[in-house]
Amino acid sequence: MLAFEQPLWFSLLYLPHHFSYSLAPFHLEMFHLIQQTEQNLVVVMAFRESGKSTILNTANILWSILGKPEKKFVLIVSKTQEQAKSHFANIKAELENNELLKEDFGPFTENADDLKKLSLELVYHGSKIMSVTREQSIRGLKYGRHRPDLIIMDDIEDSSTNSIESEMLYKRLKDEILPLGSERTHIIVLGNFLSRSSLLMQLKNDIQHGIITGLFRMYPLLDYNDTSLWPAKFSGLESLKNLLTKVTRETLMREYMLNTNGHSRVHELVSSLSYTHLDQKDLPIKNLGLKYDRLLQKHLWERCKPEKVFQRPLIEQMRQFQILSSAPDLNLADAKYLIKIKNEYNIELREIYKEQIGSAHHSEIH
Repeated sequence: MLAFEQPLWFSLLYLPHHFSYSLAPFHLEMFHLIQQTEQNLVVVMAFRESGKSTILNTANILWSILGKPEKKFVLIVSKTQEQAKSHFANIKAELENNELLKEDFGPFTENADDLKKLSLELVYHGSKIMSVTREQSIRGLKYGRHRPDLIIMDDIEDSSTNSIESEMLYKRLKDEILPLGSERTHIIVLGNFLSRSSLLMQLKNDIQHGIITGLFRMYPLLDYNDTSLWPAKFSGLESLKNLLTKVTRETLMREYMLNTNGHSRVHELVSSLSYTHLDQKDLPIKNLGLKYDRLLQKHLWERCKPEKVFQRPLIEQMRQFQILSSAPDLNLADAKYLIKIKNEYNIELREIYKEQIGSAHHSEIH
């Protein structure tokens, strides 16, 4: 049946309670990533609340075992024990409580000894799911004669992870995790943008430069033209204003916009210039802001134009979006220019204020 063949239909039929909003094109591309067999390594960096774990972790595991791939040994790798328990609990809850799933694919007979650990053996299907932390040794791990044939690394870093830890993770991935499976093993690495030295950024660079073979996908909340990737849940620029009432601008740019290019001080300057005039009702001040916005945009456009590369869509529905996958870094040389135009902006702004104060004072005298 269709749900057996395709993860999208499997999810819509058996896991509809996980989808509160209409799916977006990038979700369809995520389902394509699950189903494709050309690349064994898939790395996905997606904005917070994008549904990446629901699709690429929970739905992926259930379909891969119960559906067409018929995977035998699934391994979930997380940063902490709490995360490992959470991922395991999500899968176990579906197998125990999803009546339609049990009716069509059950019975899900479990190995009682396994339940004491974060592992679950589906005896009837001859398959096993195991959830571990990134610190646990998994070298040589097998289930019977089966090596792991689906490995999912989900949020194995957070904002506290430093560059040394990221480098150690990267080394372990190459030395221990990539060789762990067979030629049929599918490895998916999920996460958010944390820093330029993070594991996902190292994998992004290596895939784009042909050092390792794989697929890298980046899904920011808005694309290059400020088009929302998920309009059913986030309606463009208005959503950013709403998010700013809940998170800091730094968090918004990093975790929702996946702003991976450039020096943090430079982007701070960009933000301060770009937003200065947005809430101004005073026409001279608003016009001044627009003037310097255009200067800023022209500089950034000329800086990026020779080298910017947009992410190649994998499905037809993603052709409407322009997701910047590669651009030159904004650096301290750019910062000098930005500081210069910001100072010029402030000088002109003071002159406007002086004129307005002078005009008001003159009116009072008369």
